[in-house]
Amino acid sequence: MAISRVIKITNISSRYPKSIIKVSYGIIIAIFFVLVCWGIGQLYQQELVQHQQEINTKTISVDMLLKTTLSNVNLLKSQAEYLINQSQISISSVDAARISYWYTTGAYQGSYSFDYAPKNLFSDGQNFNLFALQDADIGTVGLFRRNKGINLQREVEMSLSLAPLLRPIYEQLPGKGSVHYTSLAGLAITYPATPPMTRETRIKTFQKTISQLIISGMPEANPGHKSYFTHPYQDISEKELIVTASSPVYQGDKYLGNVGIDFTLEALKYFVKQLGGNDTMVVAAEGQVLSYPSLQTQSMMPVHINHLIKNSVVRTKLLEILKTGNKGQVIIDGHVITYQRLDNAPWLIINITPVKALIENIFITKLSIILGCIVGVSTLLLISLQIISRVFELLNQSCAVTEQTNQKLQNTLIELEFLAYTDKLTGTWNRRYFEQVASAETNRVKRHNQPLSLLILDIDYFKSINDKYGHYTGDVVLCEVACLIKENIRTSDVLTRWGGEEFVILAPSTSIADATELAERLRLVVAGHTWKEVGNITVSFGVAQFQEHENLDICLKRADYALYQAKNSGRNTVMVAPNIVNQFACAD
Repeated sequence: MAISRVIKITNISSRYPKSIIKVSYGIIIAIFFVLVCWGIGQLYQQELVQHQQEINTKTISVDMLLKTTLSNVNLLKSQAEYLINQSQISISSVDAARISYWYTTGAYQGSYSFDYAPKNLFSDGQNFNLFALQDADIGTVGLFRRNKGINLQREVEMSLSLAPLLRPIYEQLPGKGSVHYTSLAGLAITYPATPPMTRETRIKTFQKTISQLIISGMPEANPGHKSYFTHPYQDISEKELIVTASSPVYQGDKYLGNVGIDFTLEALKYFVKQLGGNDTMVVAAEGQVLSYPSLQTQSMMPVHINHLIKNSVVRTKLLEILKTGNKGQVIIDGHVITYQRLDNAPWLIINITPVKALIENIFITKLSIILGCIVGVSTLLLISLQIISRVFELLNQSCAVTEQTNQKLQNTLIELEFLAYTDKLTGTWNRRYFEQVASAETNRVKRHNQPLSLLILDIDYFKSINDKYGHYTGDVVLCEVACLIKENIRTSDVLTRWGGEEFVILAPSTSIADATELAERLRLVVAGHTWKEVGNITVSFGVAQFQEHENLDICLKRADYALYQAKNSGRNTVMVAPNIVNQFACAD
C-alpha cells in the first residue's frame, strides 16, 4: 500500500519541474515551522493570560479576607461608639459582678487602679483579658492619661459589652491573631486571653501599643477617622510579625483609643498558599514583603523587597510598580512580572516568573502536541501536489463555513442579549437592564460626586384609552410615546418601561433643575403631538435626584411619590420630590 502510494506520488510529481516540487516542499516545511512557532507563541500568550487570571483570582480572595476584616473592625468601632455615647450601658449580672471586682480592688473616689482579672470571674467561658494600668503607672507611659474627661468606669462597662463580639470575629481570621480594644485611659481588652503580666511587663506592653497602634489612630495622623491596615510589626510578645486592621474610637469629638484585629504574616502566607501557585507574593506599597513561599516570617523584622529580589533590573521595576502600578503584566530582563493592587489595603499581589521557566513549562506540558506536529510534517512531505491542493481547498471551504457559522452565532447572541434587555412592545429598555445601569451609575455618583436624576412618567387616563379604543390602540399609543421620548433625550439617558403605561428615565450627570427642565420639555412634546385616533394625550412626571445617603429604591419611591402628587394635582404636570429622605418618609 505504502509502495504504491510512493509510486503514484512520483508519477504525479514527474509532471512538474523539479524546482516547483522543491519550492512546494520548501513552502510546506516553512509553513509548518511558522505554524509551530505561532502555536508556541499562542501557548506562551495563554500562559501569560493564565498567570494574570491566577493573580486576579487570588486578589479577589485576599481582598475578600481583608474586606471581611475591615468590616469586623468597623462593626467593633460602631458598637463601641454606640455604647460609649449611651446615657447608660446595660450590662448583665455577670458583668456587674466583674465591675464590682474592679471597684473593690482598686476604686477610690473616682480613681481606678485595675489589675489582671482572675479567671474565676470568667466562668461563663469568655476567654478574654480586661486589664488597665495602675494610676501610679499612667505617668510613665506617654499619651495615656486619666482626668475628668476620661471616664474609665464607662470604658470598662463598654469593653465588657463588646466582649461577646470578640470570639465570633476572631474565628473568622485566617490563622493566629487577636481582637482587641486599647484605650488612652490605659485600659485594654483582648481576645483570646494572654497570660497574667507583671507590672513592668504591662507598662512595657502599653508603651509598645503606643508606637504600634494608638499613635497611628491619633486625630493628627488619621483626620478622616478611617479604618486602615498597619505596616507589619512585631507583636507585643516579640515572637511573630503581624499586621493589624485598626480603627479609631471616638466619643463625640474626643478620641478614646483604637479597636483592632491582628493576624500574623504566617497566617497570611498560609492563606495565600491555600489559593494555589508557588511564586505569589503579597507586598506592601512601601516594599515590605508580607507573604512569599520561601520567606521565613518568623524573622523579627519585616523583609524588604530589596533584600528578596536579587536582579537589580527586576527590583527597580518592582519598586516602580509598587508606587504607581494598579494591574498589569510586564516582561523585563527575562522575567514576567504579573501584579494587581488590592482594593482594601495598600498591598499588591505579585508573581515573578522567568520567561525561560514559562517556555520550559510549555514544552513539558505540550510535548506530545509538538511531537505530533513533527510527525505530521513528515507525512505531509509524502503527499502529492494534487492532494495538497485539494486539502487546502477543503480547508478554505471549512474555514469559510466555520467563519460563517461563528458569525451567525455571534449575531444570534447579540440579538438574544438585546431582546433580554428590551421591552418587546415599545423597544425601550426593561427593568433588568435598568437595574444593571442604575447600580453602576449610583456607584459612580458615590465615587465622583456627580448628580444623577430619576424621572418617572405616566400616561394620563391611559385606562380610558384602552377601554374606549381597545388594547391595540393602547399599545400603539405606548409605542408612540416611547418613540417621542427617545427622540428628545440624550443617548446617555436610559428610558425604561417600568410597567403598564409607566416609564422611568435615568439621567446621569443631571441635576434636579436640569431634570425638571427635561421633564417639562418632554411633557410639552407629548402634549403637542398630533394623535390620529385618540385626540390629545398628556403625561405626568415625578422627578427626584439621587442622594449619597440613600439607595436607589428610596430614590425611586421619592420620584414615584412626586408622580403621585402630579396625578393628584390635575395631571399633565411635573412635580419634584423632596430632597430630604426623612421628609419624604414623613410624607409617605
